[in-house]
Amino acid sequence: MSIAVGLVGAGGVGETHAENLVGSERASLEAVCDLDGETARAVAEAADARAYTDTAELFADADLDAVYVATPPRTHADLVREATARGLAVFCEKPLAASVEDGREIVRAVDESGVPFMTGFCLRFAEPCLRLRDLVAGGALGEPVTLFSARSGSGVPSAGNWRVDPEQACGVTVESASHNLDLLRWLGGEVARAAGATANVSHPEIDGFDDNVVATLTFESGAVGCVRNSWTSSVETLRHGVIGTEGAAVLEGDGWWRHDRLTYRTAGDRHATTVAFDDGTATDTGYRGETRAFLDAVAADADPPVDARDGLRALELSHQILSG
Repeated sequence: MSIAVGLVGAGGVGETHAENLVGSERASLEAVCDLDGETARAVAEAADARAYTDTAELFADADLDAVYVATPPRTHADLVREATARGLAVFCEKPLAASVEDGREIVRAVDESGVPFMTGFCLRFAEPCLRLRDLVAGGALGEPVTLFSARSGSGVPSAGNWRVDPEQACGVTVESASHNLDLLRWLGGEVARAAGATANVSHPEIDGFDDNVVATLTFESGAVGCVRNSWTSSVETLRHGVIGTEGAAVLEGDGWWRHDRLTYRTAGDRHATTVAFDDGTATDTGYRGETRAFLDAVAADADPPVDARDGLRALELSHQILSG
């Protein structure tokens, strides 16, 4: 079965998704839509697909099985409603939406349509993160007590990027820290509550914008967690970890998107073990893995491993943090 896919949003991560779809034996990228006609045409030509600048024309003209939504999060709800109403499976980039209200509307649309829907939390499909989760899920660390996830880098977008457009911006806590929040839910189970504080040092003129966040989490299990994310750090760092009742594991990287080494020690180990990942593994962000998982779910008409409710829960936690 070849799955006919349309892509809405061809800049940045949309182009990455297009490349992965073209490289998949399970799918054919049939249509690409972007408000910027040149961007749409460039990505479409590379995929031998049709280019559009109007989503209504894409949905009316293209014969599709699924659609990728890779536009700014404030546009997600309308696009998901349109796609699900047509019976199309949907892959939606994180964050699920900018507002909790829109996120809940997306969940309702998915529930009503019954189509496969996947939220794009790529870290769940990166091999180093999978290795960390295997230690936790397999019980090697005992019961999680403390979990943490921190990413820092010079990530404030330049002028013209939607992230600093006052009409589209949603800030680091909703946009980027959604990765941290979903990762810790995946590792430690459901989060009962979240709180935190944010700062805005780069764009004080944008109301409600934040570029730094520090947050604490309390899990339903009783474990506690910490999330830190910065778009304004001149030193790039990445660190995720779990301290359990029987051991601990820390995944570290020397860059915003690098997972270079996993260090762990379990009960009975005399010394800690460090696994160093080669460059290809360290820089694998999980995009190819999530593409395979989504296409497998569409082919089987099954629920993908990361669904709309996972996206909604991360969004709800982001807004709990923003509310203090």
